[in-house]
Amino acid sequence: MALNSSGKISISDICGEKKITELTNISLTTLSTTNINSLSSSKPNGIAPHNITKFYNYNHTAVSSGGGTGTVNTGVIWNNTGHTISATYMAIKANGTNVAYITLPTLANGDSFKFSTSYTNLIFYNGTFVVDLYTPTVGLNSSNYFYMTAGSNSTNGYFSNTGSSLRGTVTSSGPQYTIIIYIK
Repeated sequence: MALNSSGKISISDICGEKKITELTNISLTTLSTTNINSLSSSKPNGIAPHNITKFYNYNHTAVSSGGGTGTVNTGVIWNNTGHTISATYMAIKANGTNVAYITLPTLANGDSFKFSTSYTNLIFYNGTFVVDLYTPTVGLNSSNYFYMTAGSNSTNGYFSNTGSSLRGTVTSSGPQYTIIIYIK
């Protein structure tokens, strides 16, 4: 849900939109320059002077419409685990098609990582997504799960240890307009 388009916005409102729960040592400069969703139609530009009004209409969970041409070619992963995570590699399959095989960088809680995919089809209904996080992983185990929110919420895909990876599978009745993964 986006912030107000006018009127009063507080630092607390911005932190709530960005899902920041630790409010100690928060600055407008940091909020304006880190962890900004580039898919939001309104966003701070990261250039001083920083001002709360630059957050009018900011939507931290905005998603791509798939480029408007019927393709899904970008994705983002959000770390909402409460701690830092990383994996040697991450592989994503959508309806049995490999769409991404990339290094998952170290992500602090609340951070995101954008990536490109090779997927060229919108997944409107009954999508199945498999995420493999190849070991060694940091900060992840079988109590963690992922879900997707790019249109219709998915099931929760709890990770299980396959020996070489932590694997989670979700389904979505649809639609999914892009690959947006939240790890909890």
